[in-house]
Amino acid sequence: MLFTSGHHQEYINKAFKSKADCIVLDLEDAVPEKMKSAARVLSREVLESDLIDDRPVFVRINPMETGHTLVDLGAVACQQLSGFVYPKAYCASDVKAFSAQLALIEMNLGLEKEHFDIIVLMETPQAVLSALEIAKASPRVIGLLYGCEDFLTDMRGAHGPDGRSLLVPRHLVSMAARAADIIPIDTPYVKVHDSQGLAEHIGQARELGFEGMLVMSPRQINEARTSFSVSDQDYQYAQKIVEASGKSTQGISVSKDMFVSPPTFRRAQNLLARYAAIAAFEKDVLP
Repeated sequence: MLFTSGHHQEYINKAFKSKADCIVLDLEDAVPEKMKSAARVLSREVLESDLIDDRPVFVRINPMETGHTLVDLGAVACQQLSGFVYPKAYCASDVKAFSAQLALIEMNLGLEKEHFDIIVLMETPQAVLSALEIAKASPRVIGLLYGCEDFLTDMRGAHGPDGRSLLVPRHLVSMAARAADIIPIDTPYVKVHDSQGLAEHIGQARELGFEGMLVMSPRQINEARTSFSVSDQDYQYAQKIVEASGKSTQGISVSKDMFVSPPTFRRAQNLLARYAAIAAFEKDVLP
């Protein structure tokens, strides 16, 4: 997911020229207070322009405590918008209330029920500790997006070596998403010129079960897309696991240094399905 400032036409143009899987027009942190109104106007113009392609486009609104949320919704809600990134969630009731607001907007705009999806930005300690309830709060919720900077601020914490201060909350968010059968999306890596650090960050994210991440700059897209995709080596190994499992007469076996068991078989099936889904997305959706 690529976030881009909702008030900056040049950045928006670059975002839509990129190979990001999802574009998020930001009305919150990336927009100064005095530019909020201009960002709403420009974001709506973009949503009704020929920049829109087959990729999902979301808007990150301002949180409820700012007083901007309903104004944001009224300005950008339309048929072309896929949904909203909901920031500063605290508990499931926040998401339920927001979902109810979206239902009313859909009715008023004549849109189909649950037209708008929600990706919840998990950036408070309370949200992380309520992650599973938030993930199941509404059928609109299709993903949990971990946000580390606000989380560390609330924790009075700091970035530690090897991302150790983030491992627990990242894993809690990914576990909750998987338990609710929705998409776990990892926090951005804010050092946009540090390619080695980005690669290490993504390596951890994959180990923790994340399916993708938020990127702060188009320069991070290639690394993110490559690293979160299924490599040819992983694909071939998964195929061998499935084949070995089909031939095995035992529930658990070791075949050519491969550990074949019901869990590894299911992981291999999941990986092959992900490979096929990515291929279909790149063929049918990406510009």
